Amino acid sequence: MLKALKDQAAVKRFRKSMLFTRLRQHLPMRDIGYVDDRGRIEDAEEVRIDWPAEVPKPRIGLVRDLDQFPRWTKYRRFLETNGFPFEYFDIHAHDWIEKARPFDVVVGLVSNEIVSLEELRVKYHFLETYLGKSCFPSAAHALLYDDKCLEAYVSGALGLPFAGTLISHDKDDALALIKTARFPLVSKVNHSSGSMGVELVRTPRQARRIVRRAFSRGGRIVHVPWFRQKNYVYFQEFIPNDGYDIRVVVIGDRAFGYYRKVLSGDFRASGMGGVEKRALPEEAIRIAARVREALRSPQVVVDMVRGLDGRLAIIEYSILFQVETPEQLKIDGVPGAYVLEKDRTIRFEPGRFWVHELALERFLVDDYLPRATRRTPC
Repeated sequence: MLKALKDQAAVKRFRKSMLFTRLRQHLPMRDIGYVDDRGRIEDAEEVRIDWPAEVPKPRIGLVRDLDQFPRWTKYRRFLETNGFPFEYFDIHAHDWIEKARPFDVVVGLVSNEIVSLEELRVKYHFLETYLGKSCFPSAAHALLYDDKCLEAYVSGALGLPFAGTLISHDKDDALALIKTARFPLVSKVNHSSGSMGVELVRTPRQARRIVRRAFSRGGRIVHVPWFRQKNYVYFQEFIPNDGYDIRVVVIGDRAFGYYRKVLSGDFRASGMGGVEKRALPEEAIRIAARVREALRSPQVVVDMVRGLDGRLAIIEYSILFQVETPEQLKIDGVPGAYVLEKDRTIRFEPGRFWVHELALERFLVDDYLPRATRRTPC
């Protein structure tokens, strides 16, 4: 009964509204603990790594994440399959630096909550810079994760086909931008996912209200109970489209993805549950591959929309995403992956994979191994 109610379009829209998030802030929230789903993940292909015999396998500290669909269980399966020595690493402990010393590599993150990300970014930077450790994700990629402003800055610097975005950390400048902006716009806040913190701004008056609140003494109340939008605004052009966004995941030379249908009466697709798994446009795959190469990340997740003019535009991207199944791509009901060949052709290969394992393999091969090889005496 409750699930049927939550699946109603009107209820979905309300649950993504600012009103709901503000009401929820006054309600008790359940504590989140570690989820162990190892008994339910064996129905995917094992990912095996081709490790050179002359290079010792690194000792790995595994950080467990607080997620309903955890990453750490898949990382653990990969490490056990390939014989890597590992232990759980409590990154929160008072003696975390001493606990980290035996490890060559630290893998994982706790969650995408703001406080957890801030802790991880600082500590991964310390581990890489002062203790010489390798981290997955790296400190640089962790900084990019769930930061909408940084995504836009990087996209502009690298010439990626990112939707037009207006960002300002100055109130007068932001108000001046509104005078010449074309409406509607999409307002976003940093540290948001699943369409939370995303609003359609239809008029200059509505945009000015957002600016005034964001630059007020107390900041603007948003979807996170203990966080406010303060001294910045992020407005992205609204791109009329075909009613879907396209999510493409690229890991090394493999690509996955699916379509997400915009909810009726809304403009958002993320987090609304309308997933359709079918063949992806080659152009979308190539754009996502270009993003991965530009970021030098083992994995990238790119969300795009196709405008009414037929062009694809990136609206967001990330280095990680929530994964519920080893079937992140299906064509005619067959799960698998696209393979990007060296001659730039793209072919489909059937199979069921946990993308976490593929991403960890790419990190070890493309990031850790070259540096370890340079350190290994001849």
